[in-house]
Amino acid sequence: MRAAALLVGLALGELVAAGPAWAAVPPERTTGIALWQGRLVASVGLQDLFLPADTARLRSGFASRVLIRLYLYRVGSTVPVTQTLRRSDVIYDIWDERFRVRVSDAAGLTDAQEVATPAQAIALSTALVRFPVADLASLEPGASYRIGFRADLNPISQELVGEVRRWLSREPGQDRSDTGDSFFGSFVSIFVNPRIEDSERQLRFFSQPFVVASAEKKR
Repeated sequence: MRAAALLVGLALGELVAAGPAWAAVPPERTTGIALWQGRLVASVGLQDLFLPADTARLRSGFASRVLIRLYLYRVGSTVPVTQTLRRSDVIYDIWDERFRVRVSDAAGLTDAQEVATPAQAIALSTALVRFPVADLASLEPGASYRIGFRADLNPISQELVGEVRRWLSREPGQDRSDTGDSFFGSFVSIFVNPRIEDSERQLRFFSQPFVVASAEKKR
């Protein structure tokens, strides 16, 4: 694991050195990584995307949107093996005094729930629990990987919103791994030099490096 972490550090360090105006490399956040039902899945909380003022604004009646993008990288590479997303919309019903949270993912699945408190609404829109990242067939046994996360609160770029809608509207079975999709962007634009104007707030971090088990050990 130390060797894997070192490789990532060297690769990212070279990118940062190439452009002094770029932001610092995102920190590492401990992430639950597992193999489940033939997929690599991740569990992690991103509740700190919301500041106290954002929490208070949830009761305003205006919709709040959370866009979370995940990128799976092989250690030492800046080209994602695959990428995926999850979008959440939170609306407060001032008559029923309930928060309605609608969640959509890259597989075309949509879930809607009602909760009573802002904390519950934030948890539903930001916490990833066994979130599918990649099919095991696309991973190399014994190779080291890590996941890059970027969360945006209330994306304000109409181009970005349009790209998200286009991605989510794809028919099941269509190729969703096209790295040319502009709203996913490159490693540099997403993690090293993000465009702050794309959203009201951003949260970026990497998972710890991990090694994919051999085929014989997968469950």
